[in-house]
Amino acid sequence: MYLTYVIVSVLFCVSFVDLVHGSELDYDGWLQLRLWHAFDDDPVPKFTERGNITVSSVRSGASVVGQNGLLPAQISALKNLAEHDGKYRLKALARTSSGSEITFLTSVPACYLLGSDLEDIITVWLDSAAEPIAVSISSLGPCLLDSPFTNMWTTNVVVRYPDGGPIPDTAMYIQKLEREREARERGETKDNRSFLAKYWMYIVPALIFLLLSSATNPEAAAGGSAQRQ
Repeated sequence: MYLTYVIVSVLFCVSFVDLVHGSELDYDGWLQLRLWHAFDDDPVPKFTERGNITVSSVRSGASVVGQNGLLPAQISALKNLAEHDGKYRLKALARTSSGSEITFLTSVPACYLLGSDLEDIITVWLDSAAEPIAVSISSLGPCLLDSPFTNMWTTNVVVRYPDGGPIPDTAMYIQKLEREREARERGETKDNRSFLAKYWMYIVPALIFLLLSSATNPEAAAGGSAQRQ
Protein backbone atom coordinates (compact mmCIF):
# COMPACT_ATOMS: atom_id res chain seq x y z
CA MET A 1 0.00 0.00 0.00
CA TYR A 2 2.82 2.40 0.87
CA LEU A 3 4.65 1.64 -2.37
CA THR A 4 1.49 2.28 -4.40
CA TYR A 5 1.00 5.64 -2.65
CA VAL A 6 4.60 6.68 -3.36
CA ILE A 7 4.33 5.69 -7.03
CA VAL A 8 1.05 7.57 -7.51
CA SER A 9 2.47 10.65 -5.75
CA VAL A 10 5.58 10.67 -7.93
CA LEU A 11 3.54 10.24 -11.12
CA PHE A 12 1.26 13.13 -10.07
CA CYS A 13 4.25 15.41 -9.42
CA VAL A 14 5.80 14.55 -12.80
CA SER A 15 2.50 15.19 -14.59
CA PHE A 16 2.23 18.59 -12.88
CA VAL A 17 5.80 19.51 -13.87
CA ASP A 18 5.12 18.39 -17.46
CA LEU A 19 2.03 20.62 -17.54
CA VAL A 20 3.89 23.69 -16.28
CA HIS A 21 6.91 23.04 -18.50
CA GLY A 22 4.68 22.57 -21.54
CA SER A 23 2.83 25.82 -20.92
CA GLU A 24 6.16 27.68 -20.87
CA LEU A 25 7.17 26.26 -24.25
CA ASP A 26 3.85 26.12 -26.11
CA TYR A 27 1.92 29.23 -25.09
CA ASP A 28 2.38 32.54 -26.85
CA GLY A 29 0.45 35.79 -26.83
CA TRP A 30 0.86 39.52 -26.65
CA LEU A 31 1.10 42.01 -23.81
CA GLN A 32 0.62 45.77 -23.66
CA LEU A 33 1.89 48.13 -20.96
CA ARG A 34 0.66 51.67 -20.55
CA LEU A 35 3.12 53.69 -18.45
CA TRP A 36 2.78 56.69 -16.14
CA HIS A 37 5.49 58.24 -13.97
CA ALA A 38 5.75 60.60 -11.00
CA PHE A 39 8.58 63.00 -10.08
CA ASP A 40 7.31 64.04 -6.65
CA ASP A 41 7.80 62.55 -3.22
CA ASP A 42 4.20 62.96 -2.08
CA PRO A 43 2.32 60.11 -0.36
CA VAL A 44 -0.15 60.21 -3.26
CA PRO A 45 2.00 60.62 -6.39
CA LYS A 46 0.91 62.83 -9.29
CA PHE A 47 1.31 60.56 -12.31
CA THR A 48 1.68 61.82 -15.87
CA GLU A 49 1.78 59.69 -19.00
CA ARG A 50 5.17 58.34 -20.05
CA GLY A 51 4.42 56.02 -22.98
CA ASN A 52 3.52 52.49 -24.08
CA ILE A 53 5.23 49.13 -24.49
CA THR A 54 3.86 46.39 -26.73
CA VAL A 55 5.26 42.88 -26.33
CA SER A 56 4.18 41.17 -29.55
CA SER A 57 5.37 37.73 -28.39
CA VAL A 58 5.60 36.84 -24.70
CA ARG A 59 7.60 33.73 -25.63
CA SER A 60 10.36 35.56 -27.50
CA GLY A 61 10.08 38.86 -25.62
CA ALA A 62 9.95 40.90 -28.84
CA SER A 63 8.73 44.39 -27.97
CA VAL A 64 8.13 47.88 -29.33
CA VAL A 65 8.58 50.90 -27.05
CA GLY A 66 7.05 54.34 -27.61
CA GLN A 67 7.78 57.02 -25.00
CA ASN A 68 7.70 60.76 -24.52
CA GLY A 69 10.91 62.70 -23.90
CA LEU A 70 11.29 64.48 -20.58
CA LEU A 71 10.47 68.17 -20.37
CA PRO A 72 12.97 70.57 -18.72
CA ALA A 73 10.67 70.85 -15.71
CA GLN A 74 10.60 67.06 -15.35
CA ILE A 75 14.39 66.84 -15.50
CA SER A 76 14.60 69.48 -12.77
CA ALA A 77 12.10 67.53 -10.68
CA LEU A 78 14.12 64.33 -11.21
CA LYS A 79 17.31 66.09 -10.05
CA ASN A 80 15.48 67.42 -7.01
CA LEU A 81 14.37 63.88 -6.17
CA ALA A 82 17.94 62.61 -6.51
CA GLU A 83 19.31 65.35 -4.24
CA HIS A 84 16.90 64.22 -1.50
CA ASP A 85 17.49 60.47 -2.03
CA GLY A 86 14.03 60.20 -3.53
CA LYS A 87 12.65 57.56 -5.85
CA TYR A 88 11.26 57.88 -9.34
CA ARG A 89 7.92 56.04 -9.38
CA LEU A 90 6.37 54.19 -12.29
CA LYS A 91 2.82 52.89 -12.76
CA ALA A 92 2.15 50.23 -15.40
CA LEU A 93 -1.26 49.04 -16.61
CA ALA A 94 -0.83 45.60 -18.19
CA ARG A 95 -3.30 44.23 -20.75
CA THR A 96 -2.94 40.68 -22.06
CA SER A 97 -4.27 38.72 -25.02
CA SER A 98 -6.56 36.85 -22.61
CA GLY A 99 -8.36 40.12 -21.83
CA SER A 100 -7.10 40.61 -18.27
CA GLU A 101 -5.92 43.97 -16.90
CA ILE A 102 -3.80 44.63 -13.84
CA THR A 103 -1.91 47.67 -12.52
CA PHE A 104 1.59 47.53 -11.01
CA LEU A 105 3.62 50.12 -9.08
CA THR A 106 7.41 50.14 -8.99
CA SER A 107 10.24 52.58 -8.29
CA VAL A 108 13.97 53.18 -8.66
CA PRO A 109 16.34 55.69 -6.99
CA ALA A 110 16.24 58.87 -9.08
CA CYS A 111 20.03 59.32 -8.98
CA TYR A 112 20.52 56.04 -10.90
CA LEU A 113 18.45 57.35 -13.79
CA LEU A 114 20.56 60.52 -13.90
CA GLY A 115 23.79 58.53 -13.78
CA SER A 116 22.70 56.26 -16.63
CA ASP A 117 21.41 59.14 -18.81
CA LEU A 118 17.80 57.92 -18.54
CA GLU A 119 18.61 54.31 -19.43
CA ASP A 120 16.42 51.84 -17.54
CA ILE A 121 15.26 48.22 -17.57
CA ILE A 122 11.58 47.33 -17.32
CA THR A 123 11.10 43.67 -16.41
CA VAL A 124 7.76 41.92 -16.84
CA TRP A 125 7.37 38.80 -14.71
CA LEU A 126 4.91 36.17 -16.00
CA ASP A 127 3.44 33.07 -14.40
CA SER A 128 3.21 29.66 -16.09
CA ALA A 129 0.03 30.76 -17.91
CA ALA A 130 1.86 33.80 -19.36
CA GLU A 131 -0.12 36.21 -17.16
CA PRO A 132 1.80 39.15 -15.63
CA ILE A 133 2.45 38.89 -11.90
CA ALA A 134 4.87 41.81 -11.49
CA VAL A 135 6.47 44.72 -13.34
CA SER A 136 9.70 46.23 -12.04
CA ILE A 137 11.99 49.08 -13.09
CA SER A 138 15.73 49.16 -12.50
CA SER A 139 18.77 51.09 -13.68
CA LEU A 140 22.47 50.26 -13.59
CA GLY A 141 23.45 53.80 -12.63
CA PRO A 142 25.84 54.94 -11.23
CA CYS A 143 24.16 57.22 -8.71
CA LEU A 144 24.86 60.80 -9.85
CA LEU A 145 23.25 64.20 -9.43
CA ASP A 146 24.28 65.69 -12.79
CA SER A 147 21.82 66.44 -15.57
CA PRO A 148 21.49 63.64 -18.15
CA PHE A 149 23.01 64.14 -21.61
CA THR A 150 19.63 63.48 -23.22
CA ASN A 151 15.97 63.92 -22.41
CA MET A 152 14.96 60.69 -24.21
CA TRP A 153 14.52 57.34 -22.51
CA THR A 154 16.56 54.28 -23.45
CA THR A 155 14.42 51.43 -22.19
CA ASN A 156 15.26 47.74 -22.31
CA VAL A 157 12.28 45.40 -21.92
CA VAL A 158 12.84 41.98 -20.36
CA VAL A 159 10.20 39.24 -20.11
CA ARG A 160 10.78 36.62 -17.41
CA TYR A 161 9.16 33.20 -16.97
CA PRO A 162 9.38 31.03 -13.85
CA ASP A 163 11.94 28.23 -14.03
CA GLY A 164 10.39 24.87 -14.77
CA GLY A 165 13.26 22.87 -13.24
CA PRO A 166 14.46 19.41 -14.27
CA ILE A 167 12.01 16.52 -14.64
CA PRO A 168 12.90 13.51 -12.44
CA ASP A 169 13.56 10.05 -13.92
CA THR A 170 10.40 8.43 -12.60
CA ALA A 171 10.89 5.03 -14.24
CA MET A 172 14.28 4.48 -12.59
CA TYR A 173 12.93 5.58 -9.21
CA ILE A 174 9.96 3.19 -9.41
CA GLN A 175 12.21 0.31 -10.45
CA LYS A 176 14.46 1.00 -7.45
CA LEU A 177 11.45 0.92 -5.10
CA GLU A 178 10.29 -2.36 -6.64
CA ARG A 179 13.72 -3.98 -6.20
CA GLU A 180 13.89 -2.88 -2.56
CA ARG A 181 10.40 -4.24 -1.86
CA GLU A 182 11.16 -7.61 -3.48
CA ALA A 183 14.43 -7.89 -1.57
CA ARG A 184 12.65 -7.23 1.73
CA GLU A 185 10.04 -9.89 0.94
CA ARG A 186 12.76 -12.47 0.17
CA GLY A 187 14.78 -11.46 3.20
CA GLU A 188 17.77 -10.65 1.05
CA THR A 189 18.42 -7.18 2.36
CA LYS A 190 21.59 -6.91 4.42
CA ASP A 191 21.88 -4.78 7.52
CA ASN A 192 25.26 -3.07 7.24
CA ARG A 193 24.96 -1.19 10.52
CA SER A 194 27.57 -1.59 13.25
CA PHE A 195 26.99 -3.78 16.33
CA LEU A 196 26.21 -0.77 18.53
CA ALA A 197 23.82 0.71 15.96
CA LYS A 198 21.90 -2.58 15.79
CA TYR A 199 21.65 -3.42 19.52
CA TRP A 200 21.93 -0.09 21.37
CA MET A 201 18.33 -0.39 22.63
CA TYR A 202 19.35 -3.54 24.52
CA ILE A 203 22.81 -2.44 25.62
CA VAL A 204 21.77 0.89 27.18
CA PRO A 205 19.13 -0.58 29.59
CA ALA A 206 21.60 -3.30 30.63
CA LEU A 207 24.26 -0.71 31.44
CA ILE A 208 21.77 1.35 33.44
CA PHE A 209 20.72 -1.76 35.39
CA LEU A 210 24.35 -2.59 36.18
CA LEU A 211 25.04 0.96 37.37
CA LEU A 212 22.00 0.96 39.63
CA SER A 213 22.93 -2.46 41.03
CA SER A 214 26.48 -1.37 41.82
CA ALA A 215 25.14 1.72 43.58
CA THR A 216 22.74 -0.22 45.86
CA ASN A 217 24.89 -3.28 46.66
CA PRO A 218 27.39 -1.42 48.94
CA GLU A 219 24.48 -0.18 51.10
CA ALA A 220 23.08 -3.70 51.45
CA ALA A 221 26.52 -5.09 52.32
CA ALA A 222 27.02 -2.45 55.00
CA GLY A 223 23.64 -3.26 56.54
CA GLY A 224 24.50 -6.99 56.73
CA SER A 225 27.78 -6.33 58.52
CA ALA A 226 26.05 -4.21 61.17
CA GLN A 227 23.53 -6.94 61.96
CA ARG A 228 26.26 -9.55 62.47
CA GLN A 229 28.00 -7.34 65.03
